[in-house]
Amino acid sequence: MQDDPIKNEIEQIQAEIARDLELADSIQLPMKPAPPVAPAPAFRPPPTHTVPYAPPRPINRTGWMKRLALVCIVCTLGTASFGFAFGAATTWIRQRGQEAAHSPTVNNAPQNPITTTRFAFEMMPAGTAATLADMIEMVSATVVSLTIFTEQPDTPAGQQRIPPRRSGTGVLFGEDDERLFIVTSHYIIRGGTQVFARFDCGATLSAHPFAHDTDMDIAAIFVYKEDLAEAGVGHIVLATFGDSSAMRMGDTVIALGNSRGEGISTTRGIISTEEQIVETDIPGFRRRLELYVLQTDASINYGDSGGPLLNTRGEVVGIINNRVSLLIFDDNTLAEGIGHSVASNTVQPLLYLLINRLRPAIGIMGDDLRAPRADALGIPDIGVDVDEVMANGAAAQAGVLAGDVITGFNGQPVLDMDHLRAEIAMLHPGDTVEVRIWRDGEALMLELTLLPMVFDRF
Repeated sequence: MQDDPIKNEIEQIQAEIARDLELADSIQLPMKPAPPVAPAPAFRPPPTHTVPYAPPRPINRTGWMKRLALVCIVCTLGTASFGFAFGAATTWIRQRGQEAAHSPTVNNAPQNPITTTRFAFEMMPAGTAATLADMIEMVSATVVSLTIFTEQPDTPAGQQRIPPRRSGTGVLFGEDDERLFIVTSHYIIRGGTQVFARFDCGATLSAHPFAHDTDMDIAAIFVYKEDLAEAGVGHIVLATFGDSSAMRMGDTVIALGNSRGEGISTTRGIISTEEQIVETDIPGFRRRLELYVLQTDASINYGDSGGPLLNTRGEVVGIINNRVSLLIFDDNTLAEGIGHSVASNTVQPLLYLLINRLRPAIGIMGDDLRAPRADALGIPDIGVDVDEVMANGAAAQAGVLAGDVITGFNGQPVLDMDHLRAEIAMLHPGDTVEVRIWRDGEALMLELTLLPMVFDRF
C-alpha cells in the first residue's frame, strides 16, 4: 500500500519543527540573574487526542442532476394543472356570460347605463406638455351641433311642406336620472318644431324643450339617456363653467361652434373688453334689455350661437350669441372682429334655477297691452295682454283665460310684460299670490300658486 502524500507531507513538517526546536535550545543568550521566585507547581501536560484523517468525499454529480430534473418535472406538472384550471374557469365564465346575455333583464338593473365625467383641466395627460389642440380635442366632446326645423307657413295646398332649417350649437352641462341637459341660445331654437342634436361620437338624437329665459336669451333643452343608450353612446363629458369676471383684456379665448352648419370647428382670439353690460333692442319688447357679455375678436360665424367661449383651461366663460352684435349695431354700421358671448357668471346661476325648477312661472304667453286694444276695452294701456294660457300651468289652474288682461300682481300694478316678469322673479315656486285681471268689462281677483318654469315648446 502506497503512503498517502498528504500524510507524508505532515510528517515532514513535524520533523522540520523538531529540528528548529533543537537548534533554539543550543543557542545561549546572556541573561541577568532572575530574582528568586517561589517554585512553580509541577507541569502536567494536557491529554492528547488523536483525530483520524478522513480523505475528502468525491462529488456526486449524478445526484444533483436527478434533483434538478425532479424539480423541473414538478414545475411542469404544476403549470399544466394551473393552465387547465384557468382554462376551465374561463370557459365557465364565458358560458355564464352567454347565458346571462340571453336571460331576461333584472328589473332593478340600471335602465340607462350612461356614465358622465365633468371636464377639468387636470384631465390632461400627466407629465406631458399639453397644447391648446389637446385641450380642444377633449372639450369638443362637450359640444353638440344643433339643427332646428320650423314649419313653412302658407304652403300651397297639395304641396309637401319643406321645413326650413337653421343651425346652432349647444353645450352639455347637466343631467338627472333620465335626461342629459344642453344649454344654447334661445333665439336659435325659438319657434322650432323639431330640434336634433349631433354628438361628438356621431350620434344624432331628437332634443326636447325644458325651460328658457327670454331676457338672457338662454334656453335649456335635453335628450333622453335612454335614446343615448340605444344609439350606442356609453360615456358623456359635461362642460365646466369658469369665472367670467376673472377674464382680462388680452386673455386668450377659444370659440367652438357649428359654423355654417357644417360641424364643430374652432377659432381663436383674445378678450377685447372685460365683462360689461350692453343694452339690446329685442323685437317685441318696449325697453332695452341688459346683458352681461364678454367681447372677443375670435371669429363668430353663423351657427356658432349657443356654443362655448373657453379660457385656456377649457372652462366655459361665455355662451356665444351671434345676434348681440346685430342688435347693438344698426344695419349701416360695419363691425368687424367684434363677437359677444353671454357671461358665464350670468348663465350658470340661471341654469341652476331652471334645471332644479327653482325659477317660478305662471304659464302664459303674452305681450304689453297696446293702445288700440286698451281703447277698445276702455282701460288705460298698462298691463299684460294674455295671448295664450299653457295647459296645466299656474294661470290655467287659477282660471286665467286667453284674452284676459293682467292689471295687478301680488298687490302691485302691472305696467307691462317686463314688469310682470320682474315681479314673478322675486318669488319662488309654491308661493301663492293674488292676480287682478280685466275680463268682459269687469275686474276680477284670482288666487294663483306659482309653479316651476317648464316649457313644452321651443
